[in-house]
Amino acid sequence: MRQRKIKAEKRAAEKAKAFREQQRTYTRGDSQKNANLMLDALGLPLRRQMVARLRVGGAMSLSKLVEPFRITLPTALAHLRALERAGIVTTHKQGRVRICVYNRHALEELAVWLVR
Repeated sequence: MRQRKIKAEKRAAEKAKAFREQQRTYTRGDSQKNANLMLDALGLPLRRQMVARLRVGGAMSLSKLVEPFRITLPTALAHLRALERAGIVTTHKQGRVRICVYNRHALEELAVWLVR
């Protein structure tokens, strides 16, 4: 009986955690939430510069992306994850290299939301 209760509490905690994570990430079609995420992510000048560099230069590795900013890779990864959670940037790994790609559809969605 006690074990069943513990398992039920664990499932409830995992479900709540998954819900919180879903609220913090880009969801196609939920423009209000996405706009808030994008505006929060673009609040720092460094992140805006990273997005501008990706928009102009196309897909590139994380180390190449942050080369002119003189920040450490762990710091850059934290900024990149914020942009990725907001849907502005997508990433994938090729071996040990993390490739960053600009997602123009996310900012188009933000522009439509701002015009409304």
